[in-house]
Amino acid sequence: MKKILLFYGLFLIFITSMLAYQGCSELDNGVSLAPEVRTHGEGWSNPSSANFHGSYIASTKWNLGQCKTCHGGDYSGGTSGSSCLGCHSSSNGPENCRLCHGNSEHANPPAALNGDTAVSSIGVGVHMSHRNSVYGKALSCDDCHRDINGFSDPNHIDPNADGIAEIVFGTRAYDTLGGPVRPNPVWERNTATCSGVYCHGTFKEGNVDATAVWTNKSSVVCGTCHGDPTTGNPTPRTNGVFTPPHYSFMNSTTCYVCHSTVMNGQGQIINKDLHINGMIDY
Repeated sequence: MKKILLFYGLFLIFITSMLAYQGCSELDNGVSLAPEVRTHGEGWSNPSSANFHGSYIASTKWNLGQCKTCHGGDYSGGTSGSSCLGCHSSSNGPENCRLCHGNSEHANPPAALNGDTAVSSIGVGVHMSHRNSVYGKALSCDDCHRDINGFSDPNHIDPNADGIAEIVFGTRAYDTLGGPVRPNPVWERNTATCSGVYCHGTFKEGNVDATAVWTNKSSVVCGTCHGDPTTGNPTPRTNGVFTPPHYSFMNSTTCYVCHSTVMNGQGQIINKDLHINGMIDY
């Protein structure tokens, strides 16, 4: 008798469990799935969208600390499990220099922070003419800006974070060329001009009043720094007077007589590393 009761008891429990399971299954089939939770709004990864994350980060004065909170210190996922390195695959990920300014080949403009690429834009100017000059030794970033070591370097983004790169002249701008003339470099943003620098005439027998316009490549020609800026004749003069060993009959095609390591007989610079390098190469 006890065995029969035990059998029917177990059978009843089995039937009840099956009915409950079937009921739950039927309820599950009718449940609508919750929408995927999105931390960022639509257009977050679309450069043409007003909600693009690059624009947002710029509005926070380039504070990437918020990104690291969820995506990890190396942006590989962190607590969010979503890596930034899929798109930002270059070295240092979102902190790569060329992501904000420059292009895939170099970190200097063009392009500027706002995307401009025209020389007439102050954020672009003649960066390329300084980095790949036809006149002399190429300049490096720290010839005009503070030297930095990584995105978070205090010299990179200052407390104002106004998107304006501070001009801090390096040693080349102050070079005296072994003479008595002392450069006094001045950058004037309102007029986009550079004056008082060794590179543009502030040296012995140079045009100490020469002013280069940052947004006008043609403001500097052969003869601007030393010689006649109007005709382009680079033969040095002091206060308009030719002084030996420079004479009035000389021009760009005769420079090679004394400066053959620098110039050729056609008036072309053949070794840019020996021009505007702080020395006079005979």
